[in-house]
Amino acid sequence: MGSIRMAVIFSALTRFTMRFIGMASTIAIARLLTPEEIGTYAIASAIVMLLIEIRLLGAGNFLVRESQIDEDCVRSALGLTVLICGTLGVAVLAASIPVANFYGISDLAPIFAILSISFFVAPYISIPIALLSRDLAFGVQFYVRVAASIVNAVSGISLILLGYSYFSLAIAQTLGALTQFVILLWIRPDGMRYIPRFKGMKPIARFGIFTSLAHLVRKAQVALPDMIIGKMGTTGQVGMFSRGLGFIEFLSQTVFSSIQPVVLPYMAKSRREAGRVREAYLKASVLTGAILIPVLGVASLSSLPAIRFMFGDQWDAAASVASWLAIWAMLRSVHWFASDMLMAIGREGLMLVRESLTFVLLIPTIIFLYPDGLESIAKGFVLVGVVDLLLTTLVVNQILRIGLMDFVRAWLSTLMVLACCLGVTLVVLVVFPVATYPAWLVIGVEALVLPPVWLGMLMLTRNPLYSEIRLGYQKLRGR
Repeated sequence: MGSIRMAVIFSALTRFTMRFIGMASTIAIARLLTPEEIGTYAIASAIVMLLIEIRLLGAGNFLVRESQIDEDCVRSALGLTVLICGTLGVAVLAASIPVANFYGISDLAPIFAILSISFFVAPYISIPIALLSRDLAFGVQFYVRVAASIVNAVSGISLILLGYSYFSLAIAQTLGALTQFVILLWIRPDGMRYIPRFKGMKPIARFGIFTSLAHLVRKAQVALPDMIIGKMGTTGQVGMFSRGLGFIEFLSQTVFSSIQPVVLPYMAKSRREAGRVREAYLKASVLTGAILIPVLGVASLSSLPAIRFMFGDQWDAAASVASWLAIWAMLRSVHWFASDMLMAIGREGLMLVRESLTFVLLIPTIIFLYPDGLESIAKGFVLVGVVDLLLTTLVVNQILRIGLMDFVRAWLSTLMVLACCLGVTLVVLVVFPVATYPAWLVIGVEALVLPPVWLGMLMLTRNPLYSEIRLGYQKLRGR
């Protein structure tokens, strides 16, 4: 358990640092570029983001999950990713002009060309990172990922100031990937082999097809609005919806991405050593929910001052979108680790079915609700989120025998914490209305008042997270 806790600490430190570097960069970029400029890049990045899920084909997760791996296994995983990534890199280049013509935006072609570079170095990033994750070496990953984030942020802002507009974002993204590539070549994780092997790839591909498609479908739920709105509407609308969704994704991913890299190794280890995946899954979901659910609840009520404080008045229209998407994110967060759990127990096919059903509902929902405006699309996300929650609860019940009442009992204290935080937030917004007071003051008051309220409620409701916080404090004090 000690190694798991240290892995979570380093993983959290890495992800929090990356997130806040990214958010600082996003705040600056939101003030330097217009919604139309950001919307143009959002269309290109949405398409490329979907291809990123295919290019790795789950090879990294395969290396993490397997009980035993050898040199041939690592080389075969590398060979598979080299084949897939090379093919997709060429495909991105070939599709650049047709996609630009489809959207009627000529500058999408060079953006695609710049972003395609990362596909050719991806195998030599993903496989070393997977080996580090397998060994729970998240301390090493900290230096790799944070260095890349700094390069991405600094180069992006610098190039914008030099007048390169949305091209700056594509160049910065590519420079960040190249930074990881160079550092990982220098570090050379234990077990890493740099000569690919094009034999023995079938079991990796079989595993990877399900996992990559499932991750692709999940990513598509975030990327598709930009692509659909970009075709049906304007780049300004894409930028506005993307900013609202990006704000909520920042909040949820800051929590989940700090723990996500540890969850699959943790569950796989639990299965190998004791077969206690049920306990591991329930504990992981409850602990993260106690952090994220109150944060998203507050964000739903305070989206206007938050977005105005972070991005400026030009993004006010994104606030109503963010409010509804915060509720969607709350629903989705209950079973966020379901995919990792299904991978850990070898049920990748079921994972794909679960993600696909939600995805199939989302596409017509966006198209049908677009004429009613961006806020209506966000409300549609909430309806899809309810369906997703019910379907996944059914799957988890069948696989792990965790029933609805088990979740209600486990999450009861978190719901009480949420209710208290929402009540305090409403009081703050009544005393300090956004129409009268500046956004920085409203957010500042919430930042001062809500953390002690949240911690106090964790203690009063005997939430499991409070025990972890207390244990961490005692260990830190002992040192």
